[in-house]
Parts: sequence; C-alpha cells; structure tokens
Amino acid sequence: MNSMNTVKKLLFFIGFLLAFLTASAQKDLNIETTFKTYGKQEGSVLIELAKDVLGNHTKINRYKSLIVPSDSATLKTTEEAIRKDVKDGKLLMESRKNGEIEAASYCLKKKDKALDYEYILLSNTSKKITLIYVKGNFPPEELEKELSKLKNLFIKVNNKRIKI
Repeated sequence: MNSMNTVKKLLFFIGFLLAFLTASAQKDLNIETTFKTYGKQEGSVLIELAKDVLGNHTKINRYKSLIVPSDSATLKTTEEAIRKDVKDGKLLMESRKNGEIEAASYCLKKKDKALDYEYILLSNTSKKITLIYVKGNFPPEELEKELSKLKNLFIKVNNKRIKI
C-alpha cells in the first residue's frame, strides 16, 4: 500500500514537472509580453495549444496564436519584441509593404543542447495582426509542412468548434 502511494506521488511530481517545463518554454521571450498585453483586449483572439491537444498529428508540441485588430502602435510593439527575440536567430521569410511587415517567419536561436526549434510568425493586414509562436522538434525546412498539418485541426470552445 505504501509503495502505491509512492508511485502515485512520483507520477504526480513528474506530471507537474512536465507541465511546468512546457509552460515556461516561452517565458523568457519578449513576445510573451505581447501575448499577455493584447490577448486580454476586446476583439482579440488568443489560442494556446500544447502537445496533448495537438496529439500525434504533428511534431509541433506548442502552438500559441494571437489575433488583434490592426493598428500602428500594436504593430510597432510586436515588431520590437520580435526583433529582440530573433536577435541571433534566422530570418526565414519576410515580406514588406510600404515599409511595414506584411508577413514574416523567423527561427529563434536554439538553446544549447535543445532538441526543439522555436519559431515566430507574423501576419499584418489592414484589419488584423496575427502573431504565432510555434515550438517543435523539426528544422526550419519542415515548418510549412508541420503548419499545414494543423489546417484540419479543430478545438472546442464553449461547445463551438473552432478551426485553427
């Protein structure tokens, strides 16, 4: 009986540790402030998915997106945060219109011995800004392929199906 309690405690501790490590994966990034600041605003849509929701459909183990109404102050704040986070990373693609980023994707510098890559994607239209953070065990060449696997993924929120 004692050993069963010990096993339960050990499994609980391991589960807690995994949850903590997943949750803290993005905490040192500047874009986390953007997600926190604008994710609670009226008219914003914030979605965060972990590996347990993504299942076996993709190598992505963390997905976080924010859609906010477009304005120059929000775009400027978001671009500054991205610039700081991507400092030693790699620009994968960037498209500009009238000097402003219209679409971009970046790969952040991998931390020592880290297996996962981290990516930031930004889309800016006249009506909305979309910021996406993705983490997974796949190189930049496979980013588009992994993101395309999410096209048929739905989540349920308040008994409504939302397509990612």
